[in-house]
Amino acid sequence: MADHHEMTKTTPKEFVAATLGGLFAPGLAIFLIVMLVVAIQSRMGGQDAEAVADKAVRERIKPFGVSVAVDPNKPHIDMTGEQVYNEVCTNCHGSGALGSPKFKDAGAWGKRIAQGWPTLLEHAMKGFNKMPARGGEPDLTDLEVARGIAYMANAAGAKFEPVLKKESVPTEAELARGKAVYAENCASCHDTGVTGAQKLSDAKAWEPLLKEGKDYLYTAAIKGTFGGPAKGGNEKLSDADTRMAVDYMVEQAKASVAKAAKPEKKAAK
Repeated sequence: MADHHEMTKTTPKEFVAATLGGLFAPGLAIFLIVMLVVAIQSRMGGQDAEAVADKAVRERIKPFGVSVAVDPNKPHIDMTGEQVYNEVCTNCHGSGALGSPKFKDAGAWGKRIAQGWPTLLEHAMKGFNKMPARGGEPDLTDLEVARGIAYMANAAGAKFEPVLKKESVPTEAELARGKAVYAENCASCHDTGVTGAQKLSDAKAWEPLLKEGKDYLYTAAIKGTFGGPAKGGNEKLSDADTRMAVDYMVEQAKASVAKAAKPEKKAAK
């Protein structure tokens, strides 16, 4: 008779151990593959880590909504110097952070004011020492930067005008051309004050505009601001002729301001 061999029964413990042992190898392989993929993605994303972080910060601080009342086609109106200071500059100049001169600190601003307006403006535009270009706000226009710097410096004793460059003096021929352009395109409003236009004889209306500088007035006339149309409503008018018209208006407005500043002579008894 043949010998009979009885098979040993497998216990539950042995069955679990065998199953886990069989899964270990493929599980380890899957784990290593996942770690390899994660490492590759990490290396690829590391190159743009700063950009990603910057984007994340901007996402956190952006407004929760956009006002539908704002017309995207409306011409940009530059902020005043005080507005620029409150919106951008106060972050450092309000406390003196990063070694910046504190607002209204004449001692801290003295040496800087002595350097002159062109130097101060260049430092603000391009950045200087720890101060970033445009105060860290790239969306500021050149004129807004100039206004912000003039506002802070003047609060410490300076008497700067927020101009971007030295204004050119128009020639007699340019003024004559400007007068002709004014008569054809601008006089109907600026001679009478209709539609809210500033009359050339209105010193009070022109005095703050003259302080803005010609660059500001050129842009306003060419693009249209203060409720007035671009180029006086004449789309065919060249930028050069528009600027000459502004030169003429500025000369007339300055004369009005100077006249208003003179004390009136008392009538002889």
